Amino acid sequence: MWSLRGCLCTVLLSVSVHGYNISAAGWTISGADEVSAVEGASAVLPCRFTHPPTDRNLTGSVLWHNKLLPESPNLVFNCTYPSHGPFRCDEVTQAAGSRFKFVGNLREGDASIMVEPLRREDSDKYRYRVDLNIDSFQSVIPTELTVEDLDGDVSVVNGTEGGSATLPCVYRQSPHYPRALTVTWMRKDPYRHIVTFRPQADGSWAAENGATRFELVGDPELGNASTRINQLNVEDSDGYLCLVEFNKEINYDPRGYIHEPLRSSVHPPYTHQYQREVQLQVQLRVRITPATQSYKVLILWIPLGLKTIVLLVMCVIFYRDKLSKRED
Repeated sequence: MWSLRGCLCTVLLSVSVHGYNISAAGWTISGADEVSAVEGASAVLPCRFTHPPTDRNLTGSVLWHNKLLPESPNLVFNCTYPSHGPFRCDEVTQAAGSRFKFVGNLREGDASIMVEPLRREDSDKYRYRVDLNIDSFQSVIPTELTVEDLDGDVSVVNGTEGGSATLPCVYRQSPHYPRALTVTWMRKDPYRHIVTFRPQADGSWAAENGATRFELVGDPELGNASTRINQLNVEDSDGYLCLVEFNKEINYDPRGYIHEPLRSSVHPPYTHQYQREVQLQVQLRVRITPATQSYKVLILWIPLGLKTIVLLVMCVIFYRDKLSKRED
């Protein structure tokens, strides 16, 4: 089993985000302060962090709460490390019957969770806390989740091996979020980063790290971040999440709601993240060979042969009856 000693001291995030950043006492925590997703689909509540350098073997837990009343916040998820039970922070974890699943990677400072399937009553403010044996830290800005009305089922896209398919990602764009920062696609099972697009100086969008199979075909600032996947293979079949991150309006500043000692440690940008889910099903391409060509010809001839036999039998019966009548 890998050790957490020193692993979280560097910023090795599975998904880079532009969200707010909190820095205090050697800790940094970042995330989106607003997330909107669709009822019946999935949503990811992001959390990334680093902690002060240490040579100790770390132990601890990750906790998420909603219903953020000062006296009794509601615990919706927790996991511990190290652990051999069902609530482990070192792999994807989901308790039986729970809709909250750990999809982070502590080796990369990621304590994100997924909620699925979403219900309208999941709309709430959520706060995370990281408790380690060296110290503890929690977000001072909650993540507000908004679950929108279901408009049909989760989109299902079909494709063929070797071809291409467009994954739709459409949302109701708000005038309060004037500038798109990133478009990120995540694969659900196993949960992992696929591609991130960023705007360029000339107004176009480009994929990070030279990813060539993926092409952003929509305009994120017009409510469309649909993306085409080229050179499909059967292993691409899975659920995908589209995460579109927007900078919130310039005059928005949540620091007025934060206790004075921490205000100077909170840094923008403050972001709203649209999330949409789509299922991709890739069919195996049928390759034509001489053997399959012969098989097709055989299939065509079998019905004709059967028809000929039936006609011959009918002719024999007809002439036999006719001869019988003449003899009578």
